[in-house]
Amino acid sequence: ISSLLLFLGFTYWFLLDQARYLNHFYLTSLLCFLMIFVPAHCARSLDSIRRPEIRSKTVPAWSLWLVRAQMGIVYFYAGLGKINHDWLRGEPIREWLTSRSDMPLIGIVIGQELSAWIFAYGGLLFDLLVVPALLWRRTRPFAFAAAVVFHLTNKVLFDIGIFPVLALAATLLFLSPSWPRVLGLFFGPRQGDSETNRKLPLPPVWKRRVILGFVAAYLSVQILVPLRHFLYPGSVHWNEEGHRFAWHMKLRDKEAHARFYLVDPETGHRQPIRQSRYLSSRQRRKVGSRPDLALQFAHFVREDIRKEGFYHDVEIRVVALVSLNGREPQLMIDPEVDLASQPRTLGHADWILPLTEPLRR
Repeated sequence: ISSLLLFLGFTYWFLLDQARYLNHFYLTSLLCFLMIFVPAHCARSLDSIRRPEIRSKTVPAWSLWLVRAQMGIVYFYAGLGKINHDWLRGEPIREWLTSRSDMPLIGIVIGQELSAWIFAYGGLLFDLLVVPALLWRRTRPFAFAAAVVFHLTNKVLFDIGIFPVLALAATLLFLSPSWPRVLGLFFGPRQGDSETNRKLPLPPVWKRRVILGFVAAYLSVQILVPLRHFLYPGSVHWNEEGHRFAWHMKLRDKEAHARFYLVDPETGHRQPIRQSRYLSSRQRRKVGSRPDLALQFAHFVREDIRKEGFYHDVEIRVVALVSLNGREPQLMIDPEVDLASQPRTLGHADWILPLTEPLRR
């Protein structure tokens, strides 16, 4: 019950505002969802204290491997996303490291050109190789040590919220399942405790088929959804089509300056829209660089104006100058298109202008 309530409450909060989307919030929501079904309450839990008959020293293997698979998917797609034009040329990691070159002690090191290449290619190799290395017993200690260094470095250098701590804690899932008892974290099973000898009974065939179907369906969604950006033309880091839920973490840096206008289609008169009337400061920063948010904002403003009884045939256009990974700013959205008349669909938006500015390096 507590896992269900946590999932519903956190996911509701997560979905309230698209401008606050973060991959680690999405991951937290998914882990909360999985914990509804994973029997993590069979040892040293309030449930096991209230109901001693559920105590067990084992859990079904699928429950451990399902959560491991979820973390493996995150790492794999994070690495796959790094195989792109900009990242392989050291951007935007070079810009981020340079901006932190004034940090005490380590600033002089991370500000060097070599550091950008080490972080870029080291991060790519870590994401792609850490899970296989954790699963192999011989390389597990080295992979775990690399994970500790990797996530703590990210925590110190970059403002990415809870993800380093969450990912480092989840890395413990790849160790031997008995490690908490080996280290005495569960204080060891008590003599005569039913948990010492009891194992969960094998479920009936129909229930095993249901579990297998659930695991297969869940993992299929998690594997396929991050690939959908390949169905769209252009760079996903520019047009944002298929960017969310794809584990593209810290792969692009955007600076945007956008102005929205009410345009009278008969006279051509343009009136700037005061964005602060509708949007928070964070939303204003995001709406200019995320085409789908710009479209959503245009639809919202049009409906608000219609409710007031003015400008029934008004057009809403935007002039959005956006810089991607240090490029020279360029128009991201066709300024002659009435965004308020464009449909909100999952298809490609032809009003998003292609990226033409090259990297400065």
